[in-house]
Amino acid sequence: MDDFFINIVYKDKHVKFRIANPMSPLGTLMNNLRHSVGQDGRLIFDFPSVDSTGAPLDYFFGKEDPEVHEIRVMRPRIGRTEQTLADYNVKNGDTVFLVPDPFPG
Repeated sequence: MDDFFINIVYKDKHVKFRIANPMSPLGTLMNNLRHSVGQDGRLIFDFPSVDSTGAPLDYFFGKEDPEVHEIRVMRPRIGRTEQTLADYNVKNGDTVFLVPDPFPG
């Protein structure tokens, strides 16, 4: 199987990220990303657990809708079905965004 890469954008940081299994559920990919370290041994992305108001944050992948140029959140699960990159038509080399999402505490 060929290497599968996506470009991940969060705040001002752009990272080319290798996905070992593009068919993994989005929740698994997000969990792996949270714990990924760069060559310097530090976490690649800083995931604050609360926003500026103190609301707890969750994170999702998002993809730009080319027609309206808005970032659409890629939900990790719809009903009981785990979603994958393929479910959102994410292809090798595509850009996805990390979207912080406050949830009521």
